[in-house]
Amino acid sequence: RNIYCRIKLMKQDNKIIGRIGEKAAGEYLKKKGYEILESNFYTKFGEIDIIAMEKRSAQGGPITVFVEVKTKSGDEFGEPWEMVNQRKLQQVKNMAIVYLTKNGLGEVACRIDVVGVWLKDGEVDKVEHWEDVRVE
Repeated sequence: RNIYCRIKLMKQDNKIIGRIGEKAAGEYLKKKGYEILESNFYTKFGEIDIIAMEKRSAQGGPITVFVEVKTKSGDEFGEPWEMVNQRKLQQVKNMAIVYLTKNGLGEVACRIDVVGVWLKDGEVDKVEHWEDVRVE
């Protein structure tokens, strides 16, 4: 029973940490000029943390961006980008297709980004943004 309680508390802590990171990532993206379209979009495949619109992308026009946020509160398990593997990217891609279909957007320019958020003593210490992430 004690182990169960500790695991449950850890999962609750992870959710709180995740929400802090998602809020920080959203604020960071807004400062970079992105429009946040939706947060915590759920599908049968899972959840997309942030769906945003970059109005002036490198491609010239607007682009829909599906953002996976990884928040770190310690040194264990590596860096945020190391927590995103091929399986996770495929999951985000599947969810993106559902989002685009549900909203009647069809063939639009889109990409998957990762935002890493580092916390120190419960406060946001650093935020980094990787665009158009792919795992080979």
